[in-house]
Amino acid sequence: MLEYPQVALDFMNRDHAEFVVLREKLLDRLAHHAADDEVDALLGELLEHTRRHFAEEERQMQEARFPPYPMHKGEHDSVLSGMTGQIERWQRERDAAALRDWLDCAVGDWFVQHVRTMDFVTAGFIEMKRKTG
Repeated sequence: MLEYPQVALDFMNRDHAEFVVLREKLLDRLAHHAADDEVDALLGELLEHTRRHFAEEERQMQEARFPPYPMHKGEHDSVLSGMTGQIERWQRERDAAALRDWLDCAVGDWFVQHVRTMDFVTAGFIEMKRKTG
């Protein structure tokens, strides 16, 4: 299970926990040779969850006038593009080992680093703005 810090905003903590559960479920299903359509459905769920989470985070960053918004948004865009590309690769090649490696290493490493850095700072800034007006 991934280890990552909690941040100052409940919705982010809740979404992060859901992301981790979806990722773990995918890794488990791949390890147990799940049917391709089951993996497709879980990948779709992970992508949609990530899109919704990023959209809400971006909305709150804009409302709070978070100065590094463009950098944080840029990372979101890059992650969504990469995730879409990996899903398309899976759909073309059905390479379970490659998908498992991506989810385990690239996604896991990115997620922990992103929460520890960008999300931690972003949530702290938004929470401070809420308290100070």
